[in-house]
Amino acid sequence: MNSESKPTRVWYENLDTSFVNLWGLLRFLSQKSFVGRVHVELENYSADVFLNGSDTPLVHEVDGESGTDVIEESALHRLVLRVREASGTISVYEGADEATPPPSESQTDETAQALAAATPESMRSSGAKDADALAAVTSATNDEASPAAKGEWNETSKLSGELIVAVERAAVSMGADFGGLFRESRIALADDYPFLDPLSGSLQYDNSTVTMSGEFVPDGYVAGVSEALRRAVNQIATGERERRARERIALELARVARKRTEALARSGFTEQLDRIAGTKVI
Repeated sequence: MNSESKPTRVWYENLDTSFVNLWGLLRFLSQKSFVGRVHVELENYSADVFLNGSDTPLVHEVDGESGTDVIEESALHRLVLRVREASGTISVYEGADEATPPPSESQTDETAQALAAATPESMRSSGAKDADALAAVTSATNDEASPAAKGEWNETSKLSGELIVAVERAAVSMGADFGGLFRESRIALADDYPFLDPLSGSLQYDNSTVTMSGEFVPDGYVAGVSEALRRAVNQIATGERERRARERIALELARVARKRTEALARSGFTEQLDRIAGTKVI
């Protein structure tokens, strides 16, 4: 153990997944800038979530059924969904040494050396830049995404950005705080759609552009984004201005729909437009 590292402290041990909401626990720890490791043990499956106090956590996932052993940020969503469907235990260990992921067995020597050199302190100081570097390192353990899959994700993420900014334009024109309302909606939906949680750093929206960690569309992406927009719209369209607000939002969404008809249909967003606006869009 590094002489400067704090000794490991056990926060919780063998909590039953039937009674503990894993995502809620991770959110609680992130809010406290926790540095350490959350260990999840299920039948023929285990995972460690490495929290360094600020950045999106890395997950070391070992699946006995599929024979996979990976370390990546995108495994967090898989882990949360899996815990909801299976019984097991959760343990929490605090300490700088606990927050450093080990190399997985399937990684190359070069990859293992790069991960071993990463420390919680260096991960915190370099922020997003370091996260990109770690993503590049861990990509060596996975099959490359096919051009078709990457193209699908690029199209879907671009569409979601266009729909979000359409609602934002309507909201701003009515003096509403869209940013705050959209964030509140995302937080409220985080248990069902972990990628929406602002604390996770998975989905980021800025200046009409959506970026996501990973190269694939997360499970429930279209439904989650649409529901977050619908809830924000419901907060905007209240009282005497409800009808006018919904019509204005529907108009902005219709402009996107007219330009991107085929892409919206392919992604599944077409069926969500009326729900988002709360009135007929197209």
